[in-house]
Amino acid sequence: MKHMLVCAMLAVSVFLGGCAGSEVYRGLDASNGAFVSTYSPSVSVQPAEGYENVLSGYTLCRVPFENGFANSVSTSVWFSLYKSEGSQLVAMLAECPIDLIWELSPVAVDYRLLKVYYESNGVNPNDATVHVYVRPVNMDPWTPLYIKAGKAEWQGNTLVARYEWTSSTEKEKLVVEYREPAPQLLEGMSPKMTDLSAFIERSRKAFALDSLRSPVSPVQRVNVLVPDRTLAPVVGAVSGKQMLLF
Repeated sequence: MKHMLVCAMLAVSVFLGGCAGSEVYRGLDASNGAFVSTYSPSVSVQPAEGYENVLSGYTLCRVPFENGFANSVSTSVWFSLYKSEGSQLVAMLAECPIDLIWELSPVAVDYRLLKVYYESNGVNPNDATVHVYVRPVNMDPWTPLYIKAGKAEWQGNTLVARYEWTSSTEKEKLVVEYREPAPQLLEGMSPKMTDLSAFIERSRKAFALDSLRSPVSPVQRVNVLVPDRTLAPVVGAVSGKQMLLF
């Protein structure tokens, strides 16, 4: 899948690198509009030219513990929303509490609940896992935020290309979503492969990942309330650390 992710690849040293000794900042870099994390991971998600920042914020989200419906835990989520003509981009970093890790195959993630039109799992640790699917508007945590900011070009279902990386410690998860209005599909039908290939091509050109190369210009953190009902299926599920017995 490397040929599909030329602009979206992230070197292991970039994702796992850190800025030890410096204050951790996650959010918008005011100097260039990128979504950044200064430590664990040290990374920059740079939207392509033409994307404007709509909102950058922080929220707590209660996600399922070990995919149980009765048990949940609170996780930290930082995100930035962007828009361009005809498309949207979302960068999100989620962090587990101490002694917990992200489920690598989380049932709670919304693409597991919906029809997937394209899926690609990275072979190497630094490869992204990619899913393309339609997210109904009633399951979308981001659409209400775009609407509230007066930046929603559509308010219906969304065609999503989801790029996901999980750190080697499995405590941090980086997700980038490229979004367009969902095509009108008859029940049981899928988008044409030619249209889907073009969509994936646009998604990979919409952002670039890199290490932090210059001082970050932080912005004041904005706490945003996002309903767990819609955000938790996007973030995923957590579990306890597994012990290896010899």
